Amino acid sequence: MNNLIQTKNLKKKFNLSNNKELIIFDNLNLNIANNSITSIVGPSGCGKSTLLNILGFLDSDFLGDYIFAGNKIQNINENILSNIRNQKIGFIHQFFHLIPELSVLENIILPGLINNNKESLISKEASILLDCFEMFEKKNIKPNKLSGGEQQRVAIARSLINRPNLILADEMTGNLDEKTADEIIIFFLKFIEKHNTALIFATHNSKYAKMANAQYELKSKNLRIK
Repeated sequence: MNNLIQTKNLKKKFNLSNNKELIIFDNLNLNIANNSITSIVGPSGCGKSTLLNILGFLDSDFLGDYIFAGNKIQNINENILSNIRNQKIGFIHQFFHLIPELSVLENIILPGLINNNKESLISKEASILLDCFEMFEKKNIKPNKLSGGEQQRVAIARSLINRPNLILADEMTGNLDEKTADEIIIFFLKFIEKHNTALIFATHNSKYAKMANAQYELKSKNLRIK
């Protein structure tokens, strides 16, 4: 399989006072295949979210090379990167970030509308996703009427609405009880495999990490002051 993502000697640091640097990770090399499921495991504070922000083009302040779909992103201007991010990458977070004033359906179609898709077409796509996620009959209700697991299903469906090449998920089950988290992760991984989408998910849960095709581990010792 061809690689969707490669990083070469990736380094992330923050400048502190007294000319010191906080190094989050250094010489980080990743090879992420197309249509693969990859887990990034490690304790809180080890840099998992920081890495996902870089991979999702939300943070361009790093050293080393990041190659996405054969293109070195440092050579791509911000407007084009923004378009690639909106069209080819979906995001899922621990906290669902659903808009309370909007219905389930409206929350899901929002990224599609931002990408200037026709509302009728994107609504049809959202309805298909809701049916797959067993949420169709709740499409017109507001998020505060849903359980935590249902809200996460809506957030996952929203991440898929533009049919991205890559989903980045940051502790997507971290705000759920164990039973609901198990149901969500098993359901979602089956969905991803069926639809040939690449997934990179960060987790501190070793059980979920082992469900991936490939695993990377970030350790606390990656964080150091120099």
